[in-house]
Amino acid sequence: MTATHRPLAEWVQDARIVGPGPLWAADGPVNDGDERADARHMARFATGWERCALPLANGGHGLGLTEPATGDAVLELDDFGRPLPADPATAETVAAIERRWPANRLEPHEEVRLHDADPGLRYSLLDRLAAEGSPGPDSFHVLPWERVDRLADQVAAALATGEPAAAPPVRLRHYFAPAGSRFTAALEQLASALRSDDPRLRRVATTALCARLARAATARIPQTTRERLRLLLDAVGRDDAFLYATAALAADRLGGAFPTPYAPPEPGGREVTWWMLDYGSPASVRNRYAPAASSGAEGSEDVVLRSAFTLTLTGRSDGRLYVTVTAPLDPATRALLSHGYDEVLLLPVHVTGAAEGREMYVLLKPGTDRLSGDLRMTATTDLDITADQAGPPLGLADLPSLDPEAVRRTLACQVRASDRRRWRELLARLPDGHPVRRAAEGGGTA
Repeated sequence: MTATHRPLAEWVQDARIVGPGPLWAADGPVNDGDERADARHMARFATGWERCALPLANGGHGLGLTEPATGDAVLELDDFGRPLPADPATAETVAAIERRWPANRLEPHEEVRLHDADPGLRYSLLDRLAAEGSPGPDSFHVLPWERVDRLADQVAAALATGEPAAAPPVRLRHYFAPAGSRFTAALEQLASALRSDDPRLRRVATTALCARLARAATARIPQTTRERLRLLLDAVGRDDAFLYATAALAADRLGGAFPTPYAPPEPGGREVTWWMLDYGSPASVRNRYAPAASSGAEGSEDVVLRSAFTLTLTGRSDGRLYVTVTAPLDPATRALLSHGYDEVLLLPVHVTGAAEGREMYVLLKPGTDRLSGDLRMTATTDLDITADQAGPPLGLADLPSLDPEAVRRTLACQVRASDRRRWRELLARLPDGHPVRRAAEGGGTA
């Protein structure tokens, strides 16, 4: 069977013989002089190349390609410009996968061999395979998940003891990007926040970690790693009462093996914080819409509990809708609000049956013993109306990445002029022309 053998890595470098054996060394410019090019798509490798492991003059073997017709050879490089290590057996495993490219599954003996391969090689293989094919969830298990295991254990212990890990930090790097969800970046960020004792970064990292795991394609994560992550999420939930419901939701998802993400990946470019998670059955009321002339205040009400948050949906007979959110304010949550959320607590909510739209934020204000905030909307037609928490609570650090349209709708639904002023004061902290700040235009007047 013939196959096209192309680079797995983005960088390659010509190789030349420098000693008997023969022994090889990298020589010449990277990617034929264009380091911004992607070697995987270079026309040079369209046909005629064979997979190999080249013996290196400085020891070991490097993953390479040879062109029998010309005698040319190249070495594949890692992100530091060094040859990707690969012994002959590993190179033959890669060649076998390439012969049935794009392989939808890896054979058991291939998985065993790849588990011992260089992490950069494993990443490069899965990255290209995911881009060009539809590998099964188990294929992603060859990524270096042992690194995630070690870091998750370190972070969970640090949260439990309040002391940063004594062991050197584990670097996850970009190795897990092919598996999606980017939760490993949040895990590294959390580890960094614990080492530097930065409560704001710690809160931002735990928020991202919980939200990303709550919609991850969990079947791509080995079961042993999922179990460690569930223990970590339990520690996160106990550490942040406001985040507990989202941590529990993520832990519940990790209890199963879901082959696809719960929701589409985050949009490219500027990241908008709108997670749209499913916390369970929402608050629901039946709209008993009355004529506009009606002044009756009768209506219906439903309540859902989301750990620290109590969300109440009220439908009035005059067509008004109210979403009210409260949370307890005790010494522990007051400290959390101050140090982790910078005195700003926003809860994303999803509403159906309101004329103003679906996605909004509730800004919770501190009182004597509780935090509270509300929205006022207008019912559309005679149907069931629902409301629920839509994602993890957010703080001041998340302000630049709020959804501008959701902010615009939120401003239009403020109950009191003082609430609109508070929102505008928050938005005024953003630079002139920022999309979220511009959302204040048309959002109501103070």
